Amino acid sequence: MPTPLQKLLDAYRDRSQTEREKGTYFEELIRAYFQNEPIYADLYGKKVWLYRDWATQQGRDARDVGIDLVAKTDTGDYHAIQCKFHAADYKIKKSDIDSFFTASGQAPFSHRIIVSTSIDWSEHADDALRDQNPPVTKIDLQALEESRIDWSRYKPDTPTVLLKPRKELRPH
Repeated sequence: MPTPLQKLLDAYRDRSQTEREKGTYFEELIRAYFQNEPIYADLYGKKVWLYRDWATQQGRDARDVGIDLVAKTDTGDYHAIQCKFHAADYKIKKSDIDSFFTASGQAPFSHRIIVSTSIDWSEHADDALRDQNPPVTKIDLQALEESRIDWSRYKPDTPTVLLKPRKELRPH
């Protein structure tokens, strides 16, 4: 049985008229994830932008360069984020992430994150993540599923994101 997140992703796939539209839906979902998932909300607050908006604010070229989102930490560091919305059985290839590495491998970015709906990565793509500077974090579908965000109640058109209740430790 599909999970609430899988149902949401399937709805995005069905509703989208183009790959760009599908990507935009996913970018907005991942933006909400970074703004509301407690560990990232503590790191970024609400300072997560679509790349084109951030680039325009910064006076940079806002064309698609492989970066989808930009987040700013409370210490002023910028993190580049790429969102890969593929079928769950898609295998990420190195060529899928090359433009992201090129665009995010320079100032002002001090960290990079790749969020993917695919769990399977080619050996070359996985190897490319190692020993990078700036470093790269990979977030896959399983991590999104394990989020505190209640995907069954997520509504893309509303700014309020609901979290699942914390699990209580049982006394022994």
